[in-house]
Amino acid sequence: MSIYPLLLAVHIAAGLGTVVIGAAPVLTRKGSRLHRLTGRAFAVLMAILLACAWAMTALKMNSYLLALSASATLTLFSGLRVLGRKRPDLRRTDRATALDWVVTLALASVGLIILALVLTGRSSGPAVLSITLVYAAFSMGGWDAWRFLRPTDWPFSPELWRYEHLWKMLGAYSAVLSAFSGNFLRFLPPP
Repeated sequence: MSIYPLLLAVHIAAGLGTVVIGAAPVLTRKGSRLHRLTGRAFAVLMAILLACAWAMTALKMNSYLLALSASATLTLFSGLRVLGRKRPDLRRTDRATALDWVVTLALASVGLIILALVLTGRSSGPAVLSITLVYAAFSMGGWDAWRFLRPTDWPFSPELWRYEHLWKMLGAYSAVLSAFSGNFLRFLPPP
């Protein structure tokens, strides 16, 4: 018996949960108890969704799904980690750790693998979407590398972490909404 159908079922259930619960942190007052609680629930559901996506990609390699998994993982990971790096100008402990570097570089490196697959014609799935996701991973990985190397240089401000958190978590939520729309709203006419 294959584990793939079970992974897919958990992936879909977690995805539906993230679509529903993911709107709450966006709509609630930032920093409130409800915002933090629903944000944590979103992050846990998204982590479950991504763990299943990585496992399914390992079982049935697809370069597009690999690119999607890598970019969504980087977005979620980085969006959460920035909460612990709010004021690198005041606290050296608010600077990037080895974990930040390893995860960011590893996920951006997946982009190099996908790029090589696309350029050599060995990719599966839509090549243009894979390249777009690679660009997203490179952009976020490059931004994070700059922020890790030069945490107090331009464009640093005491509130920069808020914008980074917002951008990255909205990116993670957008990935879920896009997947949901592409899979469950097929009855709507395409744009």
